[in-house]
Amino acid sequence: MSYIDSEREVFGPLVDIPEESLVLLASDICKRVFNAQGTNGKRVAQIFGSYNVVNIMQLDDVKLVIRIPACGWGSGKTEAAARALESQVATMHLIAQKTSIPIPQVYDFDTTDDNAIGAPYICMSFIPGTPVSQVWFRDTDIMRREELRLNILRSLAGAMAQLSQFTFDKMGSISSVDPSSASLSPCYAWYEGDDGTMQVVTSGPFDSTIAYLDANRDKNNEGNEYNEWDKAEQKIMDVITPFSVINDESCHFVLCHPDLDSQNVMVDDRGNVTGLIDWDMTMTMPHCQGYAAYPSWIMRDWDPIVYDWPYEDTEDSPETLQRYRSYYNDQIIRALGWKGDWKFTEHSHIAQAVWIATLSKRNRLEICRKLVQVALDTGEDNALDILYDIGTDYYAEEDWDELKTKLRQVVSQRLN
Repeated sequence: MSYIDSEREVFGPLVDIPEESLVLLASDICKRVFNAQGTNGKRVAQIFGSYNVVNIMQLDDVKLVIRIPACGWGSGKTEAAARALESQVATMHLIAQKTSIPIPQVYDFDTTDDNAIGAPYICMSFIPGTPVSQVWFRDTDIMRREELRLNILRSLAGAMAQLSQFTFDKMGSISSVDPSSASLSPCYAWYEGDDGTMQVVTSGPFDSTIAYLDANRDKNNEGNEYNEWDKAEQKIMDVITPFSVINDESCHFVLCHPDLDSQNVMVDDRGNVTGLIDWDMTMTMPHCQGYAAYPSWIMRDWDPIVYDWPYEDTEDSPETLQRYRSYYNDQIIRALGWKGDWKFTEHSHIAQAVWIATLSKRNRLEICRKLVQVALDTGEDNALDILYDIGTDYYAEEDWDELKTKLRQVVSQRLN
């Protein structure tokens, strides 16, 4: 199967939209937005992401981006998908109006297929720079690499701190540039349908974090068998959840990037952030998962199923990641001036791990193993053996009591 054929399984006919149609659309937008003819148009790049086809268009001296969502064909074309696209636009407008965070400028969008390309789209400005994912490991000079990395984290902390001005009374998605709970729509999320197409599902809005977790946990759970590993997971989660900061009953929520990972942060040659991209499915979040949390790529060791150290050269050691977390924590405190949610940053990697374990069956066992490993200061294999003993009821009662105490100490971050 060719690369394009594999992408066609997700994006269907969106893969085959003619370049001429994209140029026609881009030219029309140039005329309406820039009062320019937009001649000599061409597509200079096409990028297939997880959920969008990104077409980079060049017309004379204007470069712009046309993003087509994966739900823009077949059964994915729903009212929820249309509202999710509108929410993305409203979110980006809000951030652009109220902050100086570098994000793409939205020029035009359409939630229907009644246009030149026959599909929903959002057209925005081109963001210069290189994704952090392409530069984090690039420089072989250790000193230059370290300087670049620290500049990236410093610059990013300054950008994220600007989101501290937004607070909300519910968990939901932005539906207008008025940042009030009255303008919050449901939470939107990607979901793979039975026919393989990507679809948008909705839930909420929610008055509490607990309500959101109850409504969304295990949506991607595969199979219904319950074995010793499932039992071990459940017992660990029952211990840690009541003591985790994600169980906070706070009725206030904040704004954050929906996927603050290295591929969505653009930087220049010195590591200054030039843009944050991919704002689809943004929603308000509890403080522990908000703007003050660490970026995902320096928390990878706390989601072991995606962490390949020491087997891959493009992974940092746990010690290195902890060092970067400490630095980012200091930079957030400076950027916020000891105000806002700075106190949630230091342990946000642990809160994130519990959050993921709560919502995702796929990741849960390895996160539980990580928690046991840290709580008992033991090795991976021994932690897994302990989980098996817990699941088969062979773990001694006194050892279980000790482990429960230490697990609660690891995850407990009750903040005054």
